Amino acid sequence: MGMILDKVSIGGGLYLNFPYGEWIVFCLALITWVERRDSRHFFLMLGTSWLIGKSFEIALPPPMVWHWHYARIAVMLFFGGWALRRAERRILPLLFTSFILSAETLFLVNEPGVFAYGDWFFTIATTFAAWLTAKSYWGTAGAFVGSVLLNQALGRFVYEGIIRHADFPDPFVWNFGVSFFTVWAGLDLGWQRFGASALRKSTSEQLLPVNGVETYEQAQDRDLQ
Repeated sequence: MGMILDKVSIGGGLYLNFPYGEWIVFCLALITWVERRDSRHFFLMLGTSWLIGKSFEIALPPPMVWHWHYARIAVMLFFGGWALRRAERRILPLLFTSFILSAETLFLVNEPGVFAYGDWFFTIATTFAAWLTAKSYWGTAGAFVGSVLLNQALGRFVYEGIIRHADFPDPFVWNFGVSFFTVWAGLDLGWQRFGASALRKSTSEQLLPVNGVETYEQAQDRDLQ
């Protein structure tokens, strides 16, 4: 741990400078408002969190050593808190995912480059561990986001003087997280639609499966209110 790293990316080594995550969040917010879905209020709060964080970035430029992306952190705090409130399991998933991210940070500090594609390896391992222990969408989201935030706080105070530059949150972890949970929610909704469509073909009651889809979508929206 004696070596000083010129550039360490907490949570991953691959820098993705294009704001994929922001575009996904704002596009979802626009779609929900155009369709007047109940979930539009959830995405409005996400966008508001981002704007508040961005205001802090403009008013209080972060130092070069610890580059804080306040807008992204604000979104993560809101989304992580929202997820943990709805998660059935909180402590155990958070412990497992935090352990994996702590191990990644130790490798980055002591043996940088020891893992090929380490950013993908540890991020996917964190996601997989969160899913295995939480067994739900919101539980996985809460464990993933919570462990990333906790790891950032520990990295900031533990590796003072060792790390010369770090982005909080890491762009790769941010873009991966937003993309992953958006795709998961989309696939879940698509699977429910597929099941309802298959049921429609096997029953003579045409309105039953359609109402089932509408009921599911409304339930999903109400969960985001």
